[in-house]
Amino acid sequence: MSRDERLRDRSIYPHWCSDTVRFSDQDAAGHINNVALCAYLETARLTFIRDLGMMTRREDGVRGISAGMNVSFLAESHWPGKVELGTGVMKIGTSSITVGSAAFKDELCIVAAEMTVVRLKGKVPYPIDDELRAVLGNYRLKGF
Repeated sequence: MSRDERLRDRSIYPHWCSDTVRFSDQDAAGHINNVALCAYLETARLTFIRDLGMMTRREDGVRGISAGMNVSFLAESHWPGKVELGTGVMKIGTSSITVGSAAFKDELCIVAAEMTVVRLKGKVPYPIDDELRAVLGNYRLKGF
């Protein structure tokens, strides 16, 4: 699980988007359920990757895939509303990046995660080139 308390701090995130809390996101107790919270984190990660141009289909077949997600469910929350989603780079590896993200509702951090994205060509890890490394470096989380 992501226990890094720094991910709960709104001020560290360089990239933001939002999502709507849907009525169907609730469980039987009226709380936003864990599946919906993970979907918000997916929105954060994919919007971040898209905005950096990493989702563009490349002729050489290079792509990124999700390789893992460690989630901390931090607070109960309820419908209706909007979640603000902060994202940034925690670590840049040889062929992967670790992205940190959190969802905030009514100024409260309700979920945070560390997510790994691996760059592949076919089924083989593909190195992150210097150009992409420089772009990713501009989106590092403060303090990481």
